[in-house]
Amino acid sequence: MRLNKKGMSLMELLVSIILIGIVLVFLLQLLLDLRNETDNNNFAYNNQLNRAEAIYTIENDLNTYTLTGISNNSDDLSVTFDYMSANGTVQAKLFTSTKKELINGIETTTYYLNYHSYNNEDYSWEMKGATLDECAILTYDVDNVANEYYFKLNIYVYNNPYHERNNELRNNAVDDIEISYSSSTENLIMSSNNLLNNNGNKKIGKCTN
Repeated sequence: MRLNKKGMSLMELLVSIILIGIVLVFLLQLLLDLRNETDNNNFAYNNQLNRAEAIYTIENDLNTYTLTGISNNSDDLSVTFDYMSANGTVQAKLFTSTKKELINGIETTTYYLNYHSYNNEDYSWEMKGATLDECAILTYDVDNVANEYYFKLNIYVYNNPYHERNNELRNNAVDDIEISYSSSTENLIMSSNNLLNNNGNKKIGKCTN
């Protein structure tokens, strides 16, 4: 039996190197995806309780008292809820704030979601390791036949620092603050600054366009 003692040709060697390179690229991408997914899951877990408490607290006011309107009278992400009471209008307020500090010589911004409730109680939730988008979207729909309306307020939350699976261009909605509510249009007080006057999407806060 004759053995092939020529070994690998140059072409065979180049093909082998290319194939090994392709496999390594796929493995590297897989490792990066797994790391990003882990980071995103850790971020979601860290803010899960804060997010749930914030949504519950705000929606509890909405479901307990009679909402007459929503307004935003500034360029900041600040939403005022107007409620009906025996003594007139009572206001609750949802707004964001930031705290800047130097950590190991690097300026770091911490984002907070704040709420002043119907009963004058103040709440503040820190977005741990996250960026709070200061441009929110209010979606409002009204059914004129049933005289009912529905709104949803979305405040977007992203990983911080930059995260390719959860950023302004590719948002992971599971981490966002979403406030939703529906009621009768008979309770609404129509005014020039009431955001519940017309259907559609309305941007609130520091929006670029």
